[in-house]
Amino acid sequence: MQATNPTLQKGAIWYIASIAPFFLPAVSFESALFAILSPLPLFLLTAKNRLAVSLLALATNGALVYTMTANKHETLVALSLWSLIGILFPFFIRKSGRIKTSFLATLAITLALVFGTLVHFAREAGLEPVAYVKSEVSLGIDRMVTLPDSPIKQIVEEQGKETFQKQLVTELPSGVVIGLIITFWINLLFASRLVPGFLPEGFWSNYQNPEWLVWPTLACAALFSFTDHALYYIGLNGFKILILFYGFQGLSVLSHLLNRYKILGLGRALIFSLAVFVVMPIVLSLGFFDLWFDFRKKLSQQ
Repeated sequence: MQATNPTLQKGAIWYIASIAPFFLPAVSFESALFAILSPLPLFLLTAKNRLAVSLLALATNGALVYTMTANKHETLVALSLWSLIGILFPFFIRKSGRIKTSFLATLAITLALVFGTLVHFAREAGLEPVAYVKSEVSLGIDRMVTLPDSPIKQIVEEQGKETFQKQLVTELPSGVVIGLIITFWINLLFASRLVPGFLPEGFWSNYQNPEWLVWPTLACAALFSFTDHALYYIGLNGFKILILFYGFQGLSVLSHLLNRYKILGLGRALIFSLAVFVVMPIVLSLGFFDLWFDFRKKLSQQ
């Protein structure tokens, strides 16, 4: 699908979008609740303005975070998140008009940066990357256990620290990738609502994965038979990442259904909340089997 040139009409939203990117990402990043949306103001700014303006806002927010925290590592994490998801991603969409290609390119750069940072910190500690991750996870568990009323403490008491640590380490790769993908998706969703024309009309209700994606998904599922082997953990992480895209397709089918019956506003929000937080397994199945049954076509024929 091709993205059209974004247009942002002057009004209340326009003035907010013009000022907020210079301070709101820093404020949002420091709040646990809105950190995932901290790239959004920069996303909106990049969707309309020159790249130089976005870079100026990036520098301003970086200075604010460092002033508030005096933590160099936290500031670098924030700058990386904003520059990739808030600036580079919409910049690629504007220049190429290809949303999926822009997403994959930005995600690849992000993962390369994450891996490079991991290797750098591991070398500074004199450890191999895997050993460094294990040591950091172990330290994190020790800190969480000391907190009052910590749910981690109960899990460690039930499973044992070694078992719980192994589970975290083996599932950490998919957790990081899924977290990044969801961050991309949420910021793109909000930007498409706040910037009319940034995405093609019907993008969210027509989203569909390529047919070939089913084969690596099934291959990862097949690796589950190698219990407690490296192949099992590769399959587990790969399957979790790939099945997420079928969740997006399932939500797209649901969006098409709601559009057909003209369900908008609060009713639409409640249905999507129910789909995401309560019946997600059904949504995943809907997206996966849409490859063969083409539910949207059947709904259109009724």
